[in-house]
Amino acid sequence: MGIEVPRRSMNQPRITLLASQDKILREYFNSQADGHERAAVVLFKRLNITVGSLPVSDRYIAVAVQPFKNEWVTGSSPSHIAFDTQPLREYFRRCEEDSLVFGFAHNHPTGFPDFSETDDANELTLLEAISNRNGRGISLVGLLWTDGLWKARVRSGLAPNAIVSARHVLVTDRPMRVYRDNVAGRQDEAYARQAAAFGMPFVHTLQSLRVAVIGVGGTGSPTATLLARSGIGELILIDPDNLEESNLNRVRGAARRDVGKNKAEILGDYISSLELGGSVTTLNSHVDSPEGVDALASCDVIFGCTDDQIGREILNTTTYAYAQPYIDVGLGGQVAQDANGRPYLRYHHGRVSTILPEAGECLFCQGVLTEQWIRRDYALRETPNMGDAQARERYLDGGAEQAPGVGPFTSAIADFGVATLFDLVAPFRKFPGELRWDAFTFDFVQMALQSSRERNDANCPYCGSRQFLVMQEKQRLNRPSLGIRDVTV
Repeated sequence: MGIEVPRRSMNQPRITLLASQDKILREYFNSQADGHERAAVVLFKRLNITVGSLPVSDRYIAVAVQPFKNEWVTGSSPSHIAFDTQPLREYFRRCEEDSLVFGFAHNHPTGFPDFSETDDANELTLLEAISNRNGRGISLVGLLWTDGLWKARVRSGLAPNAIVSARHVLVTDRPMRVYRDNVAGRQDEAYARQAAAFGMPFVHTLQSLRVAVIGVGGTGSPTATLLARSGIGELILIDPDNLEESNLNRVRGAARRDVGKNKAEILGDYISSLELGGSVTTLNSHVDSPEGVDALASCDVIFGCTDDQIGREILNTTTYAYAQPYIDVGLGGQVAQDANGRPYLRYHHGRVSTILPEAGECLFCQGVLTEQWIRRDYALRETPNMGDAQARERYLDGGAEQAPGVGPFTSAIADFGVATLFDLVAPFRKFPGELRWDAFTFDFVQMALQSSRERNDANCPYCGSRQFLVMQEKQRLNRPSLGIRDVTV
């Protein structure tokens, strides 16, 4: 048997499968009439990214799945599978040329609950074959489907007998399925009410996730605080802006003494002071910077709470490129004046958009993003003082979603956003026929939930033809301005 590396002392990788890949594998494994073990090749993109003070934890994102062909198999039974490595050399070649990691997926039809000695032998055989062709610096992912659960582990060509168990296998389906390792999560009375509502496995699932919140102002700060209080294991807070006095009515964790400091750093310090057991790190940067994109890529789930349309466009892309559930929240509305010159809310709504890599319409198709609004934000970055700066601060001037930043409204839509993550993990919502699960607004004036019509644009490069889905990158997101990320497989 291999030597299992202590799980809390080293890199605990996270594995991501697209819903379609998971379906192919499970249907293939479960459809064998003879009840024998079956195997498949899974090729992974490895994201080896260190983010601030967070524990090192690589992400392995499945790029392609290929069930073994019958002629590859030299023998099988309900408790073993043997195969010829010669037909696999094409996949070894692709791993070398495209900087991918070879994955060996198989099942245990008998329900044996963990990796076996036969599995060790198969993985070591594969690791040796790949190392002989591609060099010792390679890795191998082992995936096991048994008794309705995924298990995963990683080996290195430099230390073949050292095994690192995966923290979890995440399937980007609806509901989002997270198969955790067998290490118990934190037992904390702070989560007793959540456990009573959804069960302790739900709490432990949240503890295994790395989540980024982009924009930690009026909506982002309550969102991040709620996520921390719900037990999210690792939080990344991204915001380049400093706190202003006019933010104090709605930004959580901030005091007057913090005016002039970076919003992300203020909130990071506040969340750390709660001592809830999770980890938090901050990034004082635009999300469309190289370090911002890298931080995003390292995450399991993304929350967009920014009014920056440039940032939203990046988030819209990364949900496909890095296979991440993405929840975007925003406020829209308009302030008018009555006959006596007094202001009133003409209309005001909060929006929650949910996009999965293979489900839910993208932000362009939802009408949340347009190229015109993105160009406008680029112009504002180049000339920050154009137009009425005070109106921009109050979100009342032109472009995209605009609404006055008032605490109860920003907090309310943050509640809806975090509840959306809960519903993805442990479904509880029942949507009426006229309401879309992936895009709805709450009208604060009319007190109504609404959804716009779906566009169903088959030509949309994001949610239609899915041109960005787990795409191969030469530069980050294939944008020369973002540079090349160092990749080690």
